[in-house]
Amino acid sequence: MMVGVGVALAVGLGLYTYDFSETEEEEEEESPLQREAQLPDEHETWNMAITTETEHEITFVETTEQDYVDRIHDVTYTYEIDTDPVSNFDVTKRTVDNGDQFLFTTLENKSDEDLEVSVTVPIADTSYYSLQSFSQYKTGPRISEDIKADLTTSPLGLVTTYKGDEFHSNLMVGKKYQSKDITKTYENGQKSKLRKLLSENQDLDIDVKLDGMTLQMDMDSDGKDIIDHWLLYSDERLFSSNESYQDWIRKYNVKKYKNNNWYTAKGPYKKVVRTAEPTPESELQYGRNLLIVREDEVLKRYKETEERYHYDLLLNSVANLEIFKGDKAFWETEYTNGWLNRVYDMKAPYVDTRHNEGVALFLEETGEILGIPEIKDALTNYADLLVNQMETGQVIEVGDDAYLISDYFKYGEDAPITHSSLNHVIGGMNLLLETYNSTGNEKYLDTAKKIQNGINELGEQWLTDEGDTWYQINPDHTFQGEDYTNLTLTDMLKAVELWKKIDASQTDTLEMLIESKANYLNRNDITLSPEAKELLR
Repeated sequence: MMVGVGVALAVGLGLYTYDFSETEEEEEEESPLQREAQLPDEHETWNMAITTETEHEITFVETTEQDYVDRIHDVTYTYEIDTDPVSNFDVTKRTVDNGDQFLFTTLENKSDEDLEVSVTVPIADTSYYSLQSFSQYKTGPRISEDIKADLTTSPLGLVTTYKGDEFHSNLMVGKKYQSKDITKTYENGQKSKLRKLLSENQDLDIDVKLDGMTLQMDMDSDGKDIIDHWLLYSDERLFSSNESYQDWIRKYNVKKYKNNNWYTAKGPYKKVVRTAEPTPESELQYGRNLLIVREDEVLKRYKETEERYHYDLLLNSVANLEIFKGDKAFWETEYTNGWLNRVYDMKAPYVDTRHNEGVALFLEETGEILGIPEIKDALTNYADLLVNQMETGQVIEVGDDAYLISDYFKYGEDAPITHSSLNHVIGGMNLLLETYNSTGNEKYLDTAKKIQNGINELGEQWLTDEGDTWYQINPDHTFQGEDYTNLTLTDMLKAVELWKKIDASQTDTLEMLIESKANYLNRNDITLSPEAKELLR
């Protein structure tokens, strides 16, 4: 029996309660429904305790390990809870090459019964801590016409622990997400993979005693649901200063739609477009979207600050992209777009050319900055895909040696030719030109010229009566759709820059389209993006 000073923090409604009274530590009686498990000790890891409040046994099943680009090492511990049917509990420790560790925990309750699983993580030699909330700047839910409402928010915050007066460790702690798998299986066996968000909860218990502290995550399930939680631990400061951390929170909130909060060991989940199917009655459908599995905003921030936190998130993104791709040649969208399905009978999985372009550019730049040659090949690999798409006829032909690559297609399968949107077309052409510049291989330039020929062949047909550019051309050569305000303009400006270094004779049509679109935006008082303004100078 010991007498000590306890500090308890309950985070539920954003209220922090500290209890500094001296308390007598008593032995806790184990509940007759309580079952305990420990992580296997053959791997160096936290001495984590796992308890379940259930009459069912929890049994360790296996340990699996996986490396990604020689920088990231995953160890996953799998447990079974003998419900009917059997439920799963996974703990994944993802170690980055600087020693920092992500901890992902997922409870998948396949039964109708309630389950209470608690994960307790001890941090030794810590005498006190501080918590800097991530939600100190209130922003509210993210709402747009495309996605409707995204009810998820941000990570819980940054925990700093101390040993005496000295810094001990940092933890970025996420929130708890409860969801339901609503995957739809079609008659041909294809699947559209989505989840329905049930709740986001910031419950976390932190208990500090004289010899250390513990974090307890209670993963309470209501039956037939999935509970996810994540945190990142480091023996070093994740941010070089409080100002840097505060600045990241502000930037995160400004572009919340491009930043992640719901991380899992298999990648982040984010609110997807309202046309994604299946759509639950709540319209709270979330999925692994390639737009956010790659961490573009994190990459920008790392280039500015080289903060440890963003380095960790970049490598986590590299691992997630490899996990997402699996044994496929390219990255396939894993949920169905209802509009694509109605018009072209195209169900998930399928290849989205713009998403693959974005992933390739992200990996190429990340590989260059972090010195990871293995992932720099993504750019060339995707350029090869575009060449192959041209050779196999996944294009809209608009003239002699004049083609536009379709936005979507099924890799290695017969599928209808879909429309070609101007931003997809020019984005792919730009990637081919960049690949030609880096490799000198003429096949990339030849394919880029055929695409530019297609743009030139249509010329002013790309323009609406108002002077804006159409969004897309259909296989029957009709045009439709309101175009992006800045994205396509930026793509065209980049294309002009690239062509001027290779063959300036190719820029006439692009410059005509740029002038018309820029004048249209100006007449309608539509603000240009900073990137577009810079390129227009």
